[in-house]
Amino acid sequence: MTIFSTAAADILSLLGTSATFTPATGSPVEGVNVVVDLELLMQPGGYNADAYAQYTTIECLLSDLPHEPNRNESFSVSGTVYNVDSVLENDGLFVKVIVHE
Repeated sequence: MTIFSTAAADILSLLGTSATFTPATGSPVEGVNVVVDLELLMQPGGYNADAYAQYTTIECLLSDLPHEPNRNESFSVSGTVYNVDSVLENDGLFVKVIVHE
């Protein structure tokens, strides 16, 4: 582990919530530390106007997952199941996905 990946894991263990990632195929991965943002305002793609929508995102360490999350895979957090819509960011260390309940 590099100093950055160690620091990232430490931050998520302090600020994150434990979740279970369920891939489309394969076994669920338990104990994934995630940060859930329920009220992120973003500008949806495909518009040429100032339109904003509220989204829910989940961010976690990419190394905690078997692969980058795909559409319709899910995270279970405190009894709520969030289905992945799309990947918003992936810097090789963290991955942030747009999800819905």
